[in-house]
Amino acid sequence: MKKLAVAVLVFNVVVVGACLVGLAQELPQFQGDALAGALKSFAAALAFIGGAFATALAQSRIGPAAVAAVAENRENFVSALIFVAIPETLVVFGFVVVFLL
Repeated sequence: MKKLAVAVLVFNVVVVGACLVGLAQELPQFQGDALAGALKSFAAALAFIGGAFATALAQSRIGPAAVAAVAENRENFVSALIFVAIPETLVVFGFVVVFLL
């Protein structure tokens, strides 16, 4: 049940962030308005927080498994390193969204 709650929370953060980005971009008449700037800032924060939270969640599961695999066989080091580094792309995507807004 806890995993489902975390999945729903992450999904909601992503959906709300995407909606706020769309709303901020669809309001061209409010380009100089403080509300549009606030929405863009909030959407950027949600995008980064969602990516960072999902990365932390993924790496908390992958890290111990990777260490155990390397402890059993040193030939698994490259694969373990790749599997640990893959979730970091979520944080990179969050940074990209922050800088695009």
